[in-house]
Amino acid sequence: MTKILLKFLIVTGLSVTLAFEALSQETTVSESSDQLRMTDGSVIYGTIRDIEDGVIFFSTAFAGDLKINVSEVIELNSTKPVAVKLSDGSVLENVLISLAEDGSSVSTPQTSLEAPLDLTEVVTLNPEPWEVGLGYKHEGAASLALVQQRGNSDTDQLDYRIEGKWTGDDDRFSGAAEGELDESDGIKNAENWMVTAKYDRFMGDTSYIGLNSSIKQDEFADLDMRFYLGPYFGRDFYDTKRFSLSAELGLTYVRENFIQAENQSYPGANWTLDIGSDIFGSDTEFYVRHKGIWDLDNLDEIILDTRFGLKIPLMMNIQAAAEYSVEYDSGAVDGVDEIDQSLKVRFGYRW
Repeated sequence: MTKILLKFLIVTGLSVTLAFEALSQETTVSESSDQLRMTDGSVIYGTIRDIEDGVIFFSTAFAGDLKINVSEVIELNSTKPVAVKLSDGSVLENVLISLAEDGSSVSTPQTSLEAPLDLTEVVTLNPEPWEVGLGYKHEGAASLALVQQRGNSDTDQLDYRIEGKWTGDDDRFSGAAEGELDESDGIKNAENWMVTAKYDRFMGDTSYIGLNSSIKQDEFADLDMRFYLGPYFGRDFYDTKRFSLSAELGLTYVRENFIQAENQSYPGANWTLDIGSDIFGSDTEFYVRHKGIWDLDNLDEIILDTRFGLKIPLMMNIQAAAEYSVEYDSGAVDGVDEIDQSLKVRFGYRW
């Protein structure tokens, strides 16, 4: 009887100890973690990584990273001070964020002062230096498409592209260089290259003005050089990973030097359209890039360049892309096709 009683006491004591430890761990986690109370009554513990466009990016130990709409949250409590950048450009330093039924607010740990805060006005948490006017964020990519065919015919094709973008708090620089060199049975049948450069000055959340410049050479289109330069007005209509849409419209000066045909220059209207989406996966990018130039001296002549592509990550920062492009030039010189099409598979590195 004594042994049974002793075992009962040991088991009971162990159970109480484990329950106390579990409760202590839960209390520690809840005290050190940010907390979300959802509309369905559930409570999630984790870390608020960011708030953007009314979406809370929340990291948890049990489900990884989550994206939660603010409308699905009825209570929010942050435990670590953060910096908050608002849509008007102002930055709130070292604040705690809370959300209750009477609205959201921010407070400082050193004082009991609170101020109302509309979470939909939050641009980002803990902004990087470039987001507050200190330096630039650099993004870029380089890719190659190389084809060698041996047999009935010997074909070598090299296609290259490098592009970069530097984004600051109130302006942006971007540039790209690309080209193509093709040979078949030792005879060159394509050689072209193009360099573009742009500068944008932001006028608000979605609008900007800019200056666009490009120079292009295409030996087999009789084009020794096409140069254009001009201002434009642009707008970002949508800017999310699921769907982005921006458009630009401007005026430009165009100079075309041909190898055989007569040189010409003219004022033109130019436009661009950029569409992007991660509809095929969170790390993929389906894109459409379209640009055009309209000769205002000769309204029958127009140049259109459209590309459809899909970028897929392979490993680390290496990615593959399939791209179909079509270029239409109604003013092509005699002996040169007005439509030029290509389909390429590219491999490259992004940073």
